This record gives sequence, C-alpha cells and structure tokens, in this order.
Amino acid sequence: MKKQLMKLCLAAGIAASPMVASAYEFGVVDAGQIFNKYAETQKTKKVLEGQKEKLQQDLEARKGEVKKLDDEYVATAKKMQDLRDGKKEKEAQALEPKLTELRKQLAQKSGELQKFFEESQKSLYEMEEKEMGSLSKTLDEKVDQVIKQVAQKNNIKAVFEKRFFYWGDEATVKDLTEEVLQALNGGKAAPAAAPAGKPAAKPAGK
Repeated sequence: MKKQLMKLCLAAGIAASPMVASAYEFGVVDAGQIFNKYAETQKTKKVLEGQKEKLQQDLEARKGEVKKLDDEYVATAKKMQDLRDGKKEKEAQALEPKLTELRKQLAQKSGELQKFFEESQKSLYEMEEKEMGSLSKTLDEKVDQVIKQVAQKNNIKAVFEKRFFYWGDEATVKDLTEEVLQALNGGKAAPAAAPAGKPAAKPAGK
C-alpha cells in the first residue's frame, strides 16, 4: 500500500460520489505495529539479541585481558621506579626486558581489541539489516493477502495505512490491526510491542 496510491483511491472515491462514499466502511491498519508484533519479528529479534550478547561477552573477556596486562605493566614500572629510588639500579635494569615485552603485548592486545570491537559492530549491523530486510520482504508478501481476507470478512471496501488516513466520520472507519495480526500469527494473541530504540518498522506494502 503506497502512500500515493492510498491518496488517489480516497480522492477517487470522494470525487465519484460523495453521498455513496460517506456510506463506505473503511479499514485502517498500523503497519509499524504489525511489523513489531508479528511473531516472526519477535523470533528474529531474539536471535539478534543472542548474537549481540555473545559478542558483548567476548568483548568483555578481551577487555579483561588488556586490563590484566595493563595492571602488570603498571606494577612492573612502579617496581622499577622503587628500585631506582632505593639506589638499586642493577635490579631495576633487570626488569627492563620484562617491561618492554609487556609494553609490546599491551599494544598488540589493545589493537586487537579495537579491531574486534569495530568488526563485531559492523557484523552485527549487517546481520540485523539482512535479517530484518528479509523478514520485512516476507511480511510484505503475506500481509496484503491477509488484509484482503480480513477486509472481505468485515465487508470493508478499502483498507489504508493508519498514518496516512484522514477522515471526518470515524464511525465509518474500522481499525483492523489486531485482527490482521492474529491472522498473521496463526490466531495467537500478538506479543508485546518492541521496546524503543529497535529498528524502525517497515510499513506494509512499501
């Protein structure tokens, strides 16, 4: 259901016969709500959340390794300084190879951590785009048929996206969102809407 098509359909109905158009029973659907409460959307989001949690755990483990090296480096450097302050230069110099090696390892691990962070974020983003894009396409293919069936069941003459529908007489308009969702979800009650901050829903028919 494209915005322009909806406007044209509505305009055509009004222009053709204002008296008849006012008797029509129109339907509206909230495409964003349908996408968010669609059972397959919820499943996909759980998979993505699982991947995100796994990557986060790996990231925290790598941070722990870097912190351990950093703590050891600082402790070694402090020990060397204490030895020098105590006029024990020879013993302090004996720690220099260890400090050099720790510095090298710390630089390497820090670089690996930064690279892992950037690559994991990119991977997660690409996975989300792929999975949600595929899901949206699948939903687009199903939702038109389901809306048509629900509209026929309710003797609805035309169904519009709720955001783009403007009508003076609300008594002639029926919100079919929940009924469409139940049909899409196999008659099951719709799950709770996705929390704020999740990917924006793709309107049906777009």
